[in-house]
Amino acid sequence: MDKQRIGDSFASAATAYDTHAVIQRQAARHLAERIVQRWPHLTSIFEIGCGTGNLTALLTQAYPQADILATDLAEAMLTACQARIGTAARYAQMDGEAARCEGFDLVTSSLAFQWFDNQAAAIKALHAQGPRLAIATLVEGTFAEWKAAHAKLGLQDGVLPFMSEQALLTLGEELGAQVSFESITESYAHAPDFVRAIKGIGAGTPRAGHRPAPLGKVLREFPEGITISYRVGYVLADPS
Repeated sequence: MDKQRIGDSFASAATAYDTHAVIQRQAARHLAERIVQRWPHLTSIFEIGCGTGNLTALLTQAYPQADILATDLAEAMLTACQARIGTAARYAQMDGEAARCEGFDLVTSSLAFQWFDNQAAAIKALHAQGPRLAIATLVEGTFAEWKAAHAKLGLQDGVLPFMSEQALLTLGEELGAQVSFESITESYAHAPDFVRAIKGIGAGTPRAGHRPAPLGKVLREFPEGITISYRVGYVLADPS
């Protein structure tokens, strides 16, 4: 992954992110619910990929006395998060794939790990440092409708190579983790609105080496609008 390009893309979307981040808010809420149910008492939390603070806000509400460190690759996202959350958390710009989190009760992240070069290795490395883990990540099946339209036209899509459900289940077994999945959909009356929303949250960076397909041709496959599927995997692991 081109981390500089990814960071720049999310940074440029910081001001408009919350307008389009419907699925991101849902996934953050569902992850927070799982965290609170499993671990009602936490004193320190390390968040990777905080974005504008959807999960951060829920964590500060659930654990008002906890030391919460919110981190992100994009400085503009951290600025937006800090403006929203204020002094209820601390903030640091970093690449979460290389994070050092010793001493924290929990490391958590909502819909950021799919941007890592090697999700499985990153999850193992974080868990080996001792904390609990609570991660929501996109897996295969995400954007299935968009990918199918490209395939029908004989075109290559630029969708990220998401981890398979089986790979995440296998990883969960190695960590002794609880792994679950859910499908979330979002509908757009006009297909171009989907493209604008993806760009609006900064997630328009294609997979490496992708050559853009003729967008208009793909959009014409959805004359009556489009419903897009997101497949979310949740990993909850106790300390190693």
